[in-house]
Amino acid sequence: MPTQEQQFEQLIEGIVAKGYAICDDFLEPDEVKNLLETFAQRYQAGKFKEASIGKQSEVHKAALVRGDEILWLETNSTDAAERMLLDKNQAFVDYLNQTCYLGIVDTEIHFAKYDVGKFYRRHRDTFQAQKGRILSVIYYLNLNWIPENGGNLIIYTQENGVEKSTVIAPLAGRLVCFESEKLDHEVSEAFTERFSVTGWLLNRG
Repeated sequence: MPTQEQQFEQLIEGIVAKGYAICDDFLEPDEVKNLLETFAQRYQAGKFKEASIGKQSEVHKAALVRGDEILWLETNSTDAAERMLLDKNQAFVDYLNQTCYLGIVDTEIHFAKYDVGKFYRRHRDTFQAQKGRILSVIYYLNLNWIPENGGNLIIYTQENGVEKSTVIAPLAGRLVCFESEKLDHEVSEAFTERFSVTGWLLNRG
């Protein structure tokens, strides 16, 4: 089992080489289980909201582009599962700042739930109304995920002037990190409920 520092180095190497990186088993099985329990409690309590896109005036268009429901995590959360995730994410931020001098000063993190038939069309994680997102991070919580469930993350890159797509399954414990301002990506249609925690690392407020 790699150390946390080795996992961080693996992620950095991937980002430098390709603009994105995948680290399996970043979250341990018990950590995934605890996050799913908190996720379910928050959802059953009606805390989730339909996600929007861009400016508030464009919220009505969101259903055509994305179908997830989200709940933003509070940075001062005292829930044990949320605290674990926030602390691991912050450890990654601290390591990036110490080794890569990225100047990350803030984070945004939310739970995301896709119901059957939902998706997120091709997009980029930055827009004119909100700058500062330099890295996107996605922690997956889907137990026993199989290809027939769909719901893949698809990342688009350029290789010698030719577009290449990479399909990434949302397997429990997996962390995916990529450059927010540079890479288009999408979530293909999910054929069963799909759970994740999505975040952004910001270099200015």
